[in-house]
Amino acid sequence: MTQRPAWRMPAWYTRPASRILFQRQLAACAQQHVRAVKPPQRYRGGFALRVRLHVEDLPAQIVTIVFGRAVPEVPHVYTDGPAESPHRYADGSLCMWYPYDPVERRWTLKNGPAALLGLVVAHLLREEWWRLTGEWPGQEAPHGPHAP
Repeated sequence: MTQRPAWRMPAWYTRPASRILFQRQLAACAQQHVRAVKPPQRYRGGFALRVRLHVEDLPAQIVTIVFGRAVPEVPHVYTDGPAESPHRYADGSLCMWYPYDPVERRWTLKNGPAALLGLVVAHLLREEWWRLTGEWPGQEAPHGPHAP
């Protein structure tokens, strides 16, 4: 006999009001149209938004923010801009904070879409600085085979 999976609280974005509010708040702070898009296959059942970013000193780029079904509180952020960076995951998503940092040092849903967009812009600016100078401005978590 197989066991039924344990009950889990539905993801925050399964309620239309939460999803629409997040999208509108993101559009207001980005001052751009934000549209919902189909999430990548690996995040099937999730929620994704796409916005075009125009930041001074950066090439215009499209940013996709994806919330997966497995961990719906943690966004995965992708961009179509330059990809060379020491702070990208293997799938190309931005490594904006250390996953095991305390909550105060990571983005949470309580922080809202404006704070998330601010972290995305700050990360893209750091990447651009790294491409120009070879140094990463700001704190870095351990990377590579010896990382915890």
